Amino acid sequence: MRLTPLLLWIMRLSLAFSIPFPLPKRTVHKSDFLDKRSRSNSDGIVADCIFMASEEGEFTYKSDGSPKVCGLYFIAPPEKLVEIEFTTFNIDCKTGLAVVVDGWEMNQQYFPSPEDHDKLIEDRLHNLCGQLTTKTFVSSQNVALIQHLIGMPGDGFMVRVRFMENLRPCNVVSMFKRGLYTVKNYGLKRNCSVSIIYPERIQLLSVDVGVTGHFRQQEGEFGIRSKCHNFIGADDFVEIAGGNGFELGFLNVRGRYCGMEANVGSLGVAVACQHSLVRLVSSGNYFNSVTFLYSNLTADEIGREDPNKCTK
Repeated sequence: MRLTPLLLWIMRLSLAFSIPFPLPKRTVHKSDFLDKRSRSNSDGIVADCIFMASEEGEFTYKSDGSPKVCGLYFIAPPEKLVEIEFTTFNIDCKTGLAVVVDGWEMNQQYFPSPEDHDKLIEDRLHNLCGQLTTKTFVSSQNVALIQHLIGMPGDGFMVRVRFMENLRPCNVVSMFKRGLYTVKNYGLKRNCSVSIIYPERIQLLSVDVGVTGHFRQQEGEFGIRSKCHNFIGADDFVEIAGGNGFELGFLNVRGRYCGMEANVGSLGVAVACQHSLVRLVSSGNYFNSVTFLYSNLTADEIGREDPNKCTK
């Protein structure tokens, strides 16, 4: 079990105040938030322990004293960042804590995966307690999370959430079951992932990976390749993966591709898992770009797939 700062705090609290640890593990499913968008009332009062918002606004949470680990999940459009401004904050440090997560955490796994984020995991977690006037955080991608355990009735916080422009989006969570998206590296050395928390069919439409260099256009007809280790841009590729976890270590790669082709055609991969991922790995030597179509699988299609492909 990965000991996040919130879990470490709970352990310390359990020793000091004889609170039983570990607390019953809360298993978070996508249906807890993606399929049940924001259910705050007209005044922005958050009533659910697991809450998801896909719109800007003000949100207020006050504890009823239940010793539960809860979360406010925020998701913006792909080309946006999430700004969280605490306008009021009062959580007794002896009985509670809030953690702002740069990304999402679900069942002790993070998106973006630690391997693909510019920041170390400890720099993506911000612990808060006591009384604050105002404090602002801006995410590195289109999702952010406030995790909290608040044991004192009436303690809580109010946040103002805004969506800010992201001129070079990289890691993205899709809030929809189907769509069209282009992921790019903008010539930078970085890995970019598009996360779709549904069983999906991923169809590559256009691929330019490991071909278009900084100083000149590579010549020749490359086409798309599924074996990239002998390719000129071998360190650059796009892969389609799936699994029932959030992080890369819990996903199985279904296909890996490189090369250049404008009309890929019928290249599609079915991912009958809880989590489908398109991941662009870039060395920084090329301007990589991948356009793909994604659509949710039917129940029959899911039933025909091997469930062992979703575990690792």
